[in-house]
Amino acid sequence: MLALPTIGVSRSVHVHKVDLDIFCDWIESSLLFEDDEISSTDIADTLVEENIYNDYDMASEIVSSAWTELRRRQSWISQGTPFSIGGYRISRILEWQEVPGHSFCLLLSLSKWYRSWAQQFGTDYTEQGELFEELTKESLETQFSDWQIYRTGWSRTHTDNLGTIVQEVANRLAESVGDISQWTRPLAKDAGLDLLCYRPFPDRRVGIPVYLMQCASGGDWDEKLRIPDLKIWTKIVVFTAFPKKAFATPFAFLDHDFIRNCNIVDGMVLDRYRLLAAAKTNEQWVSAPLRKRLITWMEPRVSSLPGFEA
Repeated sequence: MLALPTIGVSRSVHVHKVDLDIFCDWIESSLLFEDDEISSTDIADTLVEENIYNDYDMASEIVSSAWTELRRRQSWISQGTPFSIGGYRISRILEWQEVPGHSFCLLLSLSKWYRSWAQQFGTDYTEQGELFEELTKESLETQFSDWQIYRTGWSRTHTDNLGTIVQEVANRLAESVGDISQWTRPLAKDAGLDLLCYRPFPDRRVGIPVYLMQCASGGDWDEKLRIPDLKIWTKIVVFTAFPKKAFATPFAFLDHDFIRNCNIVDGMVLDRYRLLAAAKTNEQWVSAPLRKRLITWMEPRVSSLPGFEA
């Protein structure tokens, strides 16, 4: 198994001080990147051996909760799951390279739980962000086949200035461009918009479903829940009907966090398992070119994941 996360798994004596979402990510990552099979007894033993719990029965309680959550997670992605979950044992049935979307989202999440490991790869997150935007785009295109998904986010390979982006958005939606210079900063690259998601009708008229999406791949995702700012975007594009916001992140949320985040976004939220649900439509939903880029990005990170022996 991988080393226990440095965040979210704390010594628990009278009450549980283990964050269930992080704990489940650790189990999934240990299976996908390290072990072929893990039993509930293995995990409870590890928690006691690592001095997280004194009491085996109490350790077994959090393991039982994790089993329930992992079953629920896997039910959402159906045949795309890389695991087989039994009563007391979880087995890997697909290699991490066979589920690049799942693996990539897990590694992005681990960057927050294993900060020292993540820091060895530097602080330039441009490529990471670009890959996550592309992954989100392909997930949406698979799940919403009659929608149009246009990637607007700035990157090294996508360097359109804000004026060009705004004009393209307006053209695609048959809307008018507003006053960009008045409502944005001079150095604004994309004004917080990463993906434009819309469902056109054959008449190409206005009054259609429109989502303006932020893709947040880093550990500071919660600081981006209110991005893009619709007060700005509804001035730089003169919308006939008010658009909605959307938010995508590789992290997996428990229900209470998911509901809270939906309320803040006031729109559509795609966490890890909503993104991975594309596998219910097409198991091979990640395109060959993106699959290759994801695996290349992941290989050095997977090979250096922290184990107990480290």
